[in-house]
Amino acid sequence: MILLVALIVALLAALIRGGRISALGEVRFRAGWLAIVALAIQAVVIYLPHHTGTGPWSLGALFLAGSYVALVAVVVLNRHTPGMLLIGAGLAMNYLAMASNGGYMPIAPDALEQAGLGHLALAGEVGSRILATKDILLPREQTLLWVLSDILVIPDTLPISSVFSVGDVVVALGVCWFFQRAMAPATPQPEQATVP
Repeated sequence: MILLVALIVALLAALIRGGRISALGEVRFRAGWLAIVALAIQAVVIYLPHHTGTGPWSLGALFLAGSYVALVAVVVLNRHTPGMLLIGAGLAMNYLAMASNGGYMPIAPDALEQAGLGHLALAGEVGSRILATKDILLPREQTLLWVLSDILVIPDTLPISSVFSVGDVVVALGVCWFFQRAMAPATPQPEQATVP
């Protein structure tokens, strides 16, 4: 959710600053197809959890890990593109948290409840998947690299509630930077004085 909000805010901010959506077509982006495949794999794991398994390092977890490796490869290939290094750092943070905890992103039961999303747990037990996410229910004391897991909460008292990680914030900053730079209006070049 946080990434979708970041994308919308970045696009709107760039447009308000005089940016053009058409400028995105001018960005040289290598292996974009690989990013699309990786995101499609994540969508399958997220939205069809019963087909991909729920245990630590299940088939779904392996597919998620593979998709993160593919996304990092895309970042490396495009490392000179504005925002890509931040996106890569955020992906690496998320991957570390997930890889340390069986391949899924840990989320504490209390964080889920604070966001008003407790009903999304597929089962109330530790290690159970959270519906339509890459998360598993895991208490803080059982979570490795807890600080990198989904610990940041937007409570359900606000219009949009969510739980996300520090890595998600870093990815969102990278996405914002990318759109601000890629859509920015061309800087006028100073005119050269002509010598008669």
